Amino acid sequence: MANLRKPRTAPAAAATDNGWSTAGDLPRQQLSAATETACAMFRGFEAMRRIQEQAAHEALEHYARATALIRQTDDPKRLMEIQAELLRFDLDGSARYWQQLGAAAVDMQREMMGCCAQLGDNDALQRMSATVDGLAGLATNLNPFLAGAPREPTR
Repeated sequence: MANLRKPRTAPAAAATDNGWSTAGDLPRQQLSAATETACAMFRGFEAMRRIQEQAAHEALEHYARATALIRQTDDPKRLMEIQAELLRFDLDGSARYWQQLGAAAVDMQREMMGCCAQLGDNDALQRMSATVDGLAGLATNLNPFLAGAPREPTR
């Protein structure tokens, strides 16, 4: 038996983007902003990890050289110089480390805020807001027509 039903065609897409379609698209936009923000956070964590790795590598090399120098000398004056150099390295290195880590955190925060700001600057959200405002105005204008004589409660 032949199929007599016509094949179904997809409904034509709306030609204009109205507030209703924007409201339906809002969850997708929010999810997109959330995932972009998460990506920015993970990129920031990677940058921080690279800074930590670089600082640890530099400290390892510096301390390995100091260890070799300490093993080669018996002179107390030279031992004090090595110890002073280690202290200088630690102070300079920690200042540089925290500056780099702070800069990476600020960059990560700036990028994350940019992802969220992108959602707020969206023209689609403004159209949706205008639609919702229009509905509020419509409800206010219809209120006199909908208000009837108060009903007495039924017993």
